[in-house]
Amino acid sequence: MPIAEVQGPYGPLRLLETQVQRCWAVQQLGRGVWRLRDGRTLRVRHPGSWNAGAGPDFRDAVLEIGGCPVPGDVELHLYREDWWRHGHHMDPAYNRVVAHVVLFAGGMGNAVRTEEGRQVPEWVMGPWLREDLETVSGGEPGLFGERTPELSEWIAAETLEAVRERLAAGCDRRWGNKEAMAHGLVREFGFAGALHRMTLYYLGFPLNRKAFLAIAGENGPDQWRRGGLLPLIRQRWGKAIQWRQGRPGNRPARLLEAYQELFRRRPDWMERLGEPPQPLRTTLAAAEGDVLRSDSGAFRRRFAHAGLFRWLRTEVTAQALGDGLLRRLWIDAFLPLLAAHGLLPTGASALHFFHSRPGACPEALFALCRRAGLCGEGNGPSRNGWIQGLLWVEDQMRSERLRRCSGRGTGGGA
Repeated sequence: MPIAEVQGPYGPLRLLETQVQRCWAVQQLGRGVWRLRDGRTLRVRHPGSWNAGAGPDFRDAVLEIGGCPVPGDVELHLYREDWWRHGHHMDPAYNRVVAHVVLFAGGMGNAVRTEEGRQVPEWVMGPWLREDLETVSGGEPGLFGERTPELSEWIAAETLEAVRERLAAGCDRRWGNKEAMAHGLVREFGFAGALHRMTLYYLGFPLNRKAFLAIAGENGPDQWRRGGLLPLIRQRWGKAIQWRQGRPGNRPARLLEAYQELFRRRPDWMERLGEPPQPLRTTLAAAEGDVLRSDSGAFRRRFAHAGLFRWLRTEVTAQALGDGLLRRLWIDAFLPLLAAHGLLPTGASALHFFHSRPGACPEALFALCRRAGLCGEGNGPSRNGWIQGLLWVEDQMRSERLRRCSGRGTGGGA
């Protein structure tokens, strides 16, 4: 079985080719519009039947390329060069392939062609993965642009109490994953090294996390303190970063500039984060309560969230980061690391994770919260826990949909 090994935040990841095939299979209810290597648009009207034997991975797919319907087979690989390594360019069984889908770009520069000499359109899936490679390697793949109508149907069919309980359980699972990642990084790199990597990792957002993590590994905090890194990063990583993807405020150049500005304004911001004022630390560590029966506004008032963000905004980051980005980093990086490093108890940290105001996230998730009656003042989600829970439930539904569509957990020929 073909395998690729790539570096993850806390060690190498082994990716099976069947995991790439799962990413394709779960598109059956997707409505994404992707972009082929030649610039044409790609829609997947039907992913095809997963082939467990010899020949292309998916038979009788229905694609739309550049607005035109294209029926045929689909072949998936980890790398472009696998087309030639596996001899598909000499095998008549692959003459009906209408799309070659790969996880990683690069490889041989020549065009992919069938045994008959026809050029096959290619799509590089990796940049469009909704989750990072760690999630894909764990078997819960997904893609940007997917819609999940099952979430709306589930919310409409369940009682509010049942929805809240499942979202709370999902939030707890996602907190556990983030804290485990933080523990692994702290063990390997210490608090400052872990903070540097985890902050850049989440600043990369899903599309650029791999590149931003590699940048963190090559350029430590001392180099960022000296400044002048951004031109070098553009030169070194220009082709690996999706510079124009995302909203203007969340594009990679803006986020890297914000990180550089953070070091310019607060060269010791990492040390400051690792030493919360004792009164604030004592109050945060005392957090308690039942997540489902506690009012998040009252929780935040009782356990000093206003003082916490004043401290983060002024004393730690010197207003180098916008409030939305600061909240996102608090949820995804700062809080898990404070817990992993023993600066805050795990139980109290999980409560803060649940009750914190959510960071920036897709409007579709806000709309689901409104539909479920989970919004507070300002018509937005009242707590991060609901957003985290929705993300977890969506992943569970995607996995279940995959099992229904494929009838198995693995499969596909070389």
